[in-house]
Amino acid sequence: MVYNTRSVEEATAYFSQLTTLITKSVESVLHDYAAASRLLPTLECTNSSAVLDTQVIRDAVRVIEGACAQLVASIAPAPHIMANRTLGGVDQACLRVAIKAKIADQLRDGPKSVAELAAGAKVDAGKLGRVLRNLAVKHCFSEVTKDVFANNRLSVCLLSGTNTNALVDFGTDELNTAFVYLPEALTKPEWLGNNGVEQTAYFLAHGQAHFKRYETETWRAERFSRAMIAYTGLQGGTDEIARIYPWPKVSPGTTFCDIGGAVGHVSLALRKMHPHVKVVVQDMASVVEDGHKLWEKEDPHGLAKGDVRLVAINFLENSPVDGCDFYYLKHVLHDWPEADCVTILTNIKKAMIKKKTSKLLIHEFMLHDATQHANHAAAGAILAPPPLLANFGTGAQRRYMMDINMLACYNGAERTLDDFIRIGNAAGLQFSRLWEGGEVTVMEFACA
Repeated sequence: MVYNTRSVEEATAYFSQLTTLITKSVESVLHDYAAASRLLPTLECTNSSAVLDTQVIRDAVRVIEGACAQLVASIAPAPHIMANRTLGGVDQACLRVAIKAKIADQLRDGPKSVAELAAGAKVDAGKLGRVLRNLAVKHCFSEVTKDVFANNRLSVCLLSGTNTNALVDFGTDELNTAFVYLPEALTKPEWLGNNGVEQTAYFLAHGQAHFKRYETETWRAERFSRAMIAYTGLQGGTDEIARIYPWPKVSPGTTFCDIGGAVGHVSLALRKMHPHVKVVVQDMASVVEDGHKLWEKEDPHGLAKGDVRLVAINFLENSPVDGCDFYYLKHVLHDWPEADCVTILTNIKKAMIKKKTSKLLIHEFMLHDATQHANHAAAGAILAPPPLLANFGTGAQRRYMMDINMLACYNGAERTLDDFIRIGNAAGLQFSRLWEGGEVTVMEFACA
């Protein structure tokens, strides 16, 4: 066994680098608030609009999270770290209790005692107090005096009707239950090499495939839809592709085809920021029907003029509208195993051939290796400053959590750049470059 150690001088330099990264990142947050003439909200602040959400702050948080976690993992005894991670499900369960008991709603008008909260929720006060105490230790709710709790900047996310409430509700309910069955799903001998949606942890937990379940339990489908709106906000919003790709440089009349684009929120955001771009939104026929209602309200002129088109598609069986300048896939490929991804991309390639200058933009989470790779850096990927893991470690944890989520629910996957290049090559597409933005990455491909 190899025992890797550091001298006191080496350890001092290592820890100094990590703490310097934290300090500089905090300074950039303070500078961003000052530049916006905004006061930095405290933990007790319940006004969500007071919180500044910019790319500068997101970048700073990524470094702070990664550096803090790496610092603790480097100093704390290993059993301490592993015990905390083993008990991580406790927080999921407590959040679920808080949602079901509507604690945030009960505290909307100010602090209340555990006894009052328990009476409102019709639960045992002693047990509820223990749940809230655990959450308050993690800064979700504030214990203002003994056994008296108040909302804070985290707990207001649990208010009923908010999309973040739906995200937490979905995650602590369906997902949390599915994750329990992941070891069984991965070790069933008869499932080895099978990537069907019925050979998943979700199926073992709930007896149905994810979206199949929603056909009868429509309230779950509605909750999931709102949860995905919240998650899109975490990734930078529906206008991210409009912001990070150089659309001002493209010619007027350029056509953007959004495949699997639902009702077209991304295309709508693109049109609002760059009205010289024409759009085609393609999804299932039932979704396209709902899309017409959105566009008739938001861009009736574009719809009437033909600058906006909505066309039904089954992208596993058919090619999209041919001859477009850009084809776009956002969070489509991660739902599918590799063979189906190749089929989807091959169908798009057939449409791209009609216009040799067509480009494909794949907008997905991109997993980075923890080691430095020169080819990734040359392609435009952002690597973390040393001594952080090259992929920012815990600072980018949601990408890797989402990968396990896709595995548990659909036998899908989040992928590395090498994975996307391999799948693209199999469909006759060649990688050009990428743009990093928020949590997700835009990768550009052309016909090989």
